[in-house]
Amino acid sequence: MSSHKALLEIGIEEIPASEVKSIVSQINGRLPNLLEQQRINYSNIKTFIASRRFGVLIKGLPEKQEDYYQEKRGPAEKVALKDGKPTKALEGFLRSNNATVDDVEVREFKGTSYIFLKKKVEGKKTSLVLSEVFKELIHGLQFKKPMRWGNGEHKFVRPVRWLVALFDDEILNLELFDKKASDTSYGHRFFFDKIKVTSENYFETLKEALVIADFDERAQRVINELERIENEKNVTIPRDAELIDEVTCITELPTAVLGKFLPKYLYLPDEVIIVTIRHHQRTFPVYEENKLTNSFVAFQDGPADPKGNVRKGYEEVINARLEDAHFYFERDIQKPLEAYVEYLKGILFQRGLGTLYEKTQRVRSLSKYIAKQLNAKPAEEEAIDRTALLAKADLTTRVVQEFPELQGIMGRIYALESGESSEVAWGIQEHYEPLNEVPETLTGAVVGVADRIDTLVGNFLLGNIPSGSKDPYGLRRKLSQIFETMYAFGWNMNLIKLFEKAADNLGEGYEKISTTFEPFIKSRYEAFLLEKGYSINIARAVSMWWKNPYLGELVAKAISEIIGRDDFDKLLVAYQRVHNISKKHDSNKFDGSLFLKEAEVNLFNAYVEALDKIKKALEKRDFLVALKTLIALKEPIDEYFDEVFVMDSQVDIRLNRLGFLKALDELFFEIADLSYLINEEHK
Repeated sequence: MSSHKALLEIGIEEIPASEVKSIVSQINGRLPNLLEQQRINYSNIKTFIASRRFGVLIKGLPEKQEDYYQEKRGPAEKVALKDGKPTKALEGFLRSNNATVDDVEVREFKGTSYIFLKKKVEGKKTSLVLSEVFKELIHGLQFKKPMRWGNGEHKFVRPVRWLVALFDDEILNLELFDKKASDTSYGHRFFFDKIKVTSENYFETLKEALVIADFDERAQRVINELERIENEKNVTIPRDAELIDEVTCITELPTAVLGKFLPKYLYLPDEVIIVTIRHHQRTFPVYEENKLTNSFVAFQDGPADPKGNVRKGYEEVINARLEDAHFYFERDIQKPLEAYVEYLKGILFQRGLGTLYEKTQRVRSLSKYIAKQLNAKPAEEEAIDRTALLAKADLTTRVVQEFPELQGIMGRIYALESGESSEVAWGIQEHYEPLNEVPETLTGAVVGVADRIDTLVGNFLLGNIPSGSKDPYGLRRKLSQIFETMYAFGWNMNLIKLFEKAADNLGEGYEKISTTFEPFIKSRYEAFLLEKGYSINIARAVSMWWKNPYLGELVAKAISEIIGRDDFDKLLVAYQRVHNISKKHDSNKFDGSLFLKEAEVNLFNAYVEALDKIKKALEKRDFLVALKTLIALKEPIDEYFDEVFVMDSQVDIRLNRLGFLKALDELFFEIADLSYLINEEHK
C-alpha cells in the first residue's frame, strides 16, 4: 500500500509578495508531470508558502517506481538470424542493451520481420528518484526579478538559507545552491532558531514555532483577526481581498494591531487617507456607521505586542505620511484645477506622441467629434469638452505625484473643489475606468474612448504593434475597454471614422496604418466576444462587425438565441449550398426575366420580400427578426436546388443564376458570415 510521505522546504530570504502566486502556480503545474514522467504515483500534493519558505508535502508515495517493460526494435530478422542462429549484428544489439536471446522475439513491422527486445526494467527507489525530481522542479522555476548572490553563480528569487528534503524520516541526497538537505528547519525569525521537522508532523511542528506555513490557513487567520477587532470595538473593516493576500504573503504569523492617527487628518478626502494607510503601510481602514474613523488595523508578524511598540511604530509612520498628504493637498487646492493644465506642457506623454498637453488637445478634438456623432445636446458637448480639458490636469498636482494611485480620483476631488459640475468631475475619474468596468457618465465614456483611441492610433503610427505576448503599451486592453464602453452605452458608431479623425489629429493619414491596424482590431473583437461568453464560431461569424462593436454584439446575441433550432440548422445547410456554388463568382448581377422555372421565380420573390424585411429590421437593430426572415428562405432554397440545375450549359442562363445566388449569398452576409456556424454545437 502507498503510504509514504515526502517533504521539500526551501528556506529563503523574504519572498516578494508579487512572486508568491507564480511560485505556487508553477509548482502545482510542473510537479505532477515530473512525478508522472518518473512513474511515481501519489495521493496528494500540498504546496505551501510563507514569507521565508516554500515547498511541498507529498502523500501516498510508493516505495519505488513502477516497473516497466522496455521495448526496442533491433535489426531485421534476415540480418539478425542465419540458419536460426544469432549473427554478429544480433549479438551486438544484445550486448549494447545488456540482454540475452531469451529477451527478444520476432515481429512484423511495416511488412518486414524484425527482432524486438522486451525487457523488464525494475523501478528505482522513490527516495532516489525524488532527489532528481526536486532538483528539476526548483531549477525550473521562473521569476520576474531573480537575484544573484555569492560570486554570482547562484540565481533565484532570493538567496536560499536552508534546505529540507525528506522521504518519511530519511534525508534525501539533495544539494541546491550549495545547501545540503537536512531535517533542520527554522521557526519564526524573532522567537525561534533551528527546529527538527518530519514529513509526518511538519505543519504542526512549525505552528509550535510560531509559523503557519499553509497560505490558506494564514489568510483565514488574517480574516479572523479582522473579525476579532470588529467584534471587540463594534466597528466595520472592509474585506480588501488584495490587501488580505498581501498581508498573508509577507507574514508567517499575522496578528492584528489596532492603531489611531490624529483626528485632524479626517478632514482630508477619504481616498487620500485610505491610499496613505493601505498602499503605503498595508493597513485596513476602520468605519463606524459607514463613516471613516481615525482608527486603522495593521498586522505584525508574530504574537501579540502587549507593550504596544508595534502599534506606536505604525502610528508614528502613518501620522507622518498623512502630514505630508495634508501639506500637498492644502497646496494643491490653492489653485483651480484648470490652472494645472498649463503644467502638462512640461510632461512627456510618450516619445513620438508629444506632451500630455498635446495629447489633451487631441483628446478634446476627438471627444467633440464623438459627441457630434452621438447627437449630444449643447450642454452635454460643453461638459464633454470640459472633461477632456481637465482629464489629465491632476497628474501635475503634488498629491498625485506622491500617490500615483489617486490619478483621476484627485481630478474628481479637485474639480469639485474648483466648482466644476458633477458630470465633469466624475467624468475625469471615470475616463480611467479599468477593464471590465465602464463609466456611468457620458463624459467619462466619451473622453475615455477618445483617450484610448488616440493612444492606439498613435502607437500604430509609430510602429508599436503588439506581437505575441508583448504589448508594452497595453493596446489590447485599451481596445477591449473601447468595445466594452461602446456596447454598454449603445453607440451605433463606425470606428473607422474615429480612427481617421485620430490619425488626422496626429498629422498623419489613416491609410498609413490601415493594413496592419484593421486585422488587429478584428482579431481583438473576436477575443472580446469570446470573453463575453460567445463561442469561437459565433465570434468569427460576427467579427465582420468590428467596425461597429455595439451592433456586432447584438448580432451575436441574436444568433445565440436562435442557433440550435432545427429550422436554423436546416437553413445553414441551405445557405451552405448557396454559398459554396457562388463564392467564386465575382458578380451579383442578374436579370429576373430570365428565370424560367417556377422554383426560380419562387425563390426570387422570396428574396425580394426578405430584402425589404431585413433592411427594415437592420434599421431597427432587430437582428432576431432579420435571422427569422432568413430562416423563412429555407423552403424556397431547398425547392430551388431540387428543381434548378445552376451550372446550365447555356452560358447566359448559368451566369444569371450564379449572379442571383451571389446576391442571395450577400444577403446572408448582411447579418453574419454563416459559414462559421455550419458545425456549431449549441449547448
